[in-house]
Amino acid sequence: MEIKKDNNFIINNTDVHHIKNVVKLKNNEIIECVYQQEVYKTKIKDLTFDNMVIVEIVGKTQTKLSNIKKVLIAGVLREQKWDYLLQKSTELGVDEIIPVIFKRNVVKIDDKKIDQKLQRWQTICDTAAKQSKRTTIPIVNNLIVNLKELEKHLSDLNLVAWEEERQICLKSYLSKNFNSISFVIGCEGGIDPSEINVLHDLGFKNVSLGSNILRAETAPCYILSSLIYEDK
Repeated sequence: MEIKKDNNFIINNTDVHHIKNVVKLKNNEIIECVYQQEVYKTKIKDLTFDNMVIVEIVGKTQTKLSNIKKVLIAGVLREQKWDYLLQKSTELGVDEIIPVIFKRNVVKIDDKKIDQKLQRWQTICDTAAKQSKRTTIPIVNNLIVNLKELEKHLSDLNLVAWEEERQICLKSYLSKNFNSISFVIGCEGGIDPSEINVLHDLGFKNVSLGSNILRAETAPCYILSSLIYEDK
């Protein structure tokens, strides 16, 4: 974490190793620090400590935060595809990710490994957020196996991307006013019709992502990119 003290920041997290040993920065080099969703231009002041780096604030960068909270509800995929989904969704501005086990899920997660998996997934989002210079880091929520639990994750606009939907396109929803959106993406095997019924009962509405069937790891990129376009 970064601690603000007078006109300095004290960096004492995993970034210390990255600064000293990976990119091997030196005193007086300029780096950007994010503190309380604000981006500061800073100059490295002291690298002598083993577990911290002290930087001096020299300026502040103007940033624009999105007006829309974005919640991705996604079926857990095979590891490489899932890592891609986490990384790219973070780069494209998702605020929360809710992993789900659907009926047709290929991936099964041992209950004893859930905490370990969640920690790893959060680390992927943390790294992607820093790489893309985001001022916020997405939250990876607890794994959901009962779709009815999604009731506590509803937004102003709640959508489920379903390949059986042919008529209602994403643009028709994005033209409306809303401050938050939750959208469901299925797993590799898709979403079972019985699960679609549960989602409908919760208030989710079907949406088509076009005539082509998108991979489960590609669909979030499509939706998040569209939200960026509409939010400008």
